[in-house]
Amino acid sequence: SIWNKYNVDISDSIRIKGGLWYHASIFLPDPGNDSIIYLFTIGVTQAEQYGFYYTKINYKENNDSGIVIQKNVQLQNFANVDCITAIKHGNGRDWWIYFRQYNQLGSNNLYYRYLVSTSGISNVYVQTIGSLNSTNLARMGFDITGTKMMFTNLRGQMESFDFDRCTGLLSNPLVIFPEQISPFTRLFWGSQFSPSGNLFYVTHAAIPGYSDSCYLVQYNLDSPNIALSADTIFVGTLTNSMGAMKLGPDHKIYLTGT
Repeated sequence: SIWNKYNVDISDSIRIKGGLWYHASIFLPDPGNDSIIYLFTIGVTQAEQYGFYYTKINYKENNDSGIVIQKNVQLQNFANVDCITAIKHGNGRDWWIYFRQYNQLGSNNLYYRYLVSTSGISNVYVQTIGSLNSTNLARMGFDITGTKMMFTNLRGQMESFDFDRCTGLLSNPLVIFPEQISPFTRLFWGSQFSPSGNLFYVTHAAIPGYSDSCYLVQYNLDSPNIALSADTIFVGTLTNSMGAMKLGPDHKIYLTGT
């Protein structure tokens, strides 16, 4: 369900489809109405219903308690990679929202995007680019300028792209680490560009049966060999673990942990 600023369920917001996993939902403002927000969700597992959905909310109605205008509008019906993200359009008003299809029987290099504008939600754009991904847990993130995007996944893939905020197109894929088959020595979980954009941080997950330690690692994107620039900042354990990272409006990176 969706809660309002009074910590109360918004009317008719229960049973939102999609799974609220690690990177499986995102709120975006309606560029044409400052009272409206969209909640985009994806289904990563069959139990939560595969697909790409949106729910539209007027959060100022009902004395600022909010009401749901549309709920669980399905735009796609396939399984998704847990890596939904968004970036503001080059016009400074609209938004690009990005996600990836998960192929349970193989892999793909498909990137899906919609444009959220004053006209609503556009038809889907699909781009085939870069390396194949075979996992359903990954992370897509843009740098602060919106000109670079990095894709990382749980099997240790790290690949950078140039990004055009006006067209929404990715280009110039650069493989820093390929996806591993076995053994899994890189278990990329969270990732984030530095505010300057020349450094990139990842957390390696501690997962029983694979690794009892977790790591926070810094990479220098200006290095002629980015992979060899790895600098381990912190080492944790299964009980002192690290997860997602997020760049805050104060230009500090916040890291979750247990």
